[in-house]
Amino acid sequence: MQPLVSVSHLVKEYGSGANRFRALNDVSLDIHAGQVLVLMGPSGSGKTTLISILGGILSATSGSVRIDGREIVGMPESQRPALRRDLFGFIFQGFNLFPALTAEENVAIMCKLKHVPQPARAAANLLESVGLADKRNAYPADLSGGQKQRVAIARALAGHPRILLADEPTAALDSVSGRNVLEILSGLARQNNRAVVIVTHDPRVLEYCDRIVTIEDGRISSDELRRHIPPTPGDIA
Repeated sequence: MQPLVSVSHLVKEYGSGANRFRALNDVSLDIHAGQVLVLMGPSGSGKTTLISILGGILSATSGSVRIDGREIVGMPESQRPALRRDLFGFIFQGFNLFPALTAEENVAIMCKLKHVPQPARAAANLLESVGLADKRNAYPADLSGGQKQRVAIARALAGHPRILLADEPTAALDSVSGRNVLEILSGLARQNNRAVVIVTHDPRVLEYCDRIVTIEDGRISSDELRRHIPPTPGDIA
């Protein structure tokens, strides 16, 4: 099965000379559509650096990252916004919603940025898909943590990205809200054939994942496949 994302011998260094620090050291990893992959490891191990490179937010020092067959290491900075817009949805621990905008308006902004036709209607449909049709006119201050994260997921789904990158999406949520968010994310992978990559310290996530990759000191220390992902028709030669 052809991977959606292929990482090979990836290195990321910060600083120079005696102050040089290697945050990622020879990381190789394939990520497939239809898969919930969890990145775990101690704080400072390189997890967030890795997904930031995958999402075109950070540049790698060396190595290769091919996304849907396209090499992004060495990609000019001017091309990165289009990459992020077309292929990725991002979900953050802190939700990153605009407090002065309603739930629908927060989602519609991303729809507009991704050139989705009829952004307000698309936003309403995305909110309905995460169970928040009745909260479309609510402001973030009037939403629970779980509801805010579901708005953030709806926003990340604007433009139908093939890859969702989630950084600690359940860390600020209670057990019920956390499970609701995880059920949505796992459904997006398995029913909609997206790749979902979750950085987390939350053990609740493990129940919903297909694969656990542990990073320590910038290197992959273990890679456990929990569920086989069958090839989609487009992946079969």
